[in-house]
Amino acid sequence: MVGKKNMAFGFFYFVLTLGLGMFLASKLGSGDQAWMESQGRAVLRAAHAHGNLEALLNIVVGYIISRLAFDAWLAKTVSVLLIVGAVFHSGMLYTGGLGMHLAFNLTPVGGISLIAAMLLMGAGVLRLKNAG
Repeated sequence: MVGKKNMAFGFFYFVLTLGLGMFLASKLGSGDQAWMESQGRAVLRAAHAHGNLEALLNIVVGYIISRLAFDAWLAKTVSVLLIVGAVFHSGMLYTGGLGMHLAFNLTPVGGISLIAAMLLMGAGVLRLKNAG
């Protein structure tokens, strides 16, 4: 069940970031030069790219932790860290790019969560008994 939550989150989050991509594409055709050069556009582009990757990361790692025999505490910890990482990294970029600039203060929480999740996944894979 732990990995299933990440997979579901990843698919829904991917839809959200695809929506952001469609918004950016529609603004691209507007011809608004101020928008094209704005910090908000740059931040939303970063949120779109990072959000897509973090959604896919949740899907892939969710699948892996649901299929392999990780320790329960490790699977749960990685699961939570990945969701927190996506929400607080690209999610706060998304929110900040839409004008809530205080959200930028929370992006390091997401980055640290993602790094911790990947380190734990690496250690967990090394500990698997039948991983080759």
